[in-house]
Amino acid sequence: MKSAITSLLVIAITLLASCDNRSGYLDDDQQSTVLMLTDVEWLLSYSRPSIGDEQSYDNETQIYKFDRTGKGWVANGSFTDASIKENTRYYQWTFTTGNFTVIYMTGNAVDGYWLIEKLTANELWVEWAQQDPVIYPNQYNTHYKFKARKSTK
Repeated sequence: MKSAITSLLVIAITLLASCDNRSGYLDDDQQSTVLMLTDVEWLLSYSRPSIGDEQSYDNETQIYKFDRTGKGWVANGSFTDASIKENTRYYQWTFTTGNFTVIYMTGNAVDGYWLIEKLTANELWVEWAQQDPVIYPNQYNTHYKFKARKSTK
């Protein structure tokens, strides 16, 4: 009996020690990526497809919002008027790589993969592709640049 209690105590201490400095299943870099991605609305400012002309967006734009629940929305909006959000469509999203550099999105609004090229508190640069760009690197893609805006919705 005493050896069983001692064994359980050792296992409990080992489990508690292995959880030290952890919050959920994400490491610090992953948590930082999630926070930067989900704390703001992302306003499309630039696009450049593989085939075609680049385009800059000064007033009317697409707004993307990623929620921490794995859901999100995209709407037509404005750089100058944060209250404008028209034709809102919804999607689900998830990271497909352990380093959180590829986002898969699917739903009414979008379907495809975003390879994150740059993510800061103010900027998000991605390469969009229909298939996972890590597995299929030489496919048609579009490069997008987004600017961050504090969420209003």
